[in-house]
Amino acid sequence: MSESFAVLEEDFLRITREVVLCTVTTVDGQGRPRSRILHPVWEVRDGRPVGWVYTLPVGIKAKHLAGNPYVAVSYWSHAQEVVLSECLATWVEDAETKKYVFDLINNTPEPVGFDLTLFGVDSPESPMFSALKLEPSRVQVLTDFPNTFTPRMAKL
Repeated sequence: MSESFAVLEEDFLRITREVVLCTVTTVDGQGRPRSRILHPVWEVRDGRPVGWVYTLPVGIKAKHLAGNPYVAVSYWSHAQEVVLSECLATWVEDAETKKYVFDLINNTPEPVGFDLTLFGVDSPESPMFSALKLEPSRVQVLTDFPNTFTPRMAKL
């Protein structure tokens, strides 16, 4: 049964902020999955979740996304709470959005936000700065383990 994201929003943000790092899975040209750990900063815009990830458009991840821009994102907390989402992942290209993401990552309190200078990034114009935007089309939140562990889902 699908709900509105507004019903899931509080738990979605709480779990993603507590867990911080997530598993993101891409798919190669032969349909084989590959997972890695990423560090999104999530916000809600116009009632929908949007994730921003500092990552470079190189390597296997970039190759996979060029062939298939959809990813699966998974958070699993020590309390056995889960957030799953299926997202369209797009590289941020425009200067205004890059500045926004740069400021968001630097100004969000740790551990969700972090100091990009630790990675050699001193400005949004740095050649070492690139960002990936995550736009979920589906979000699932599982809470209250072991009592119910009933999944709640929103299609966006």
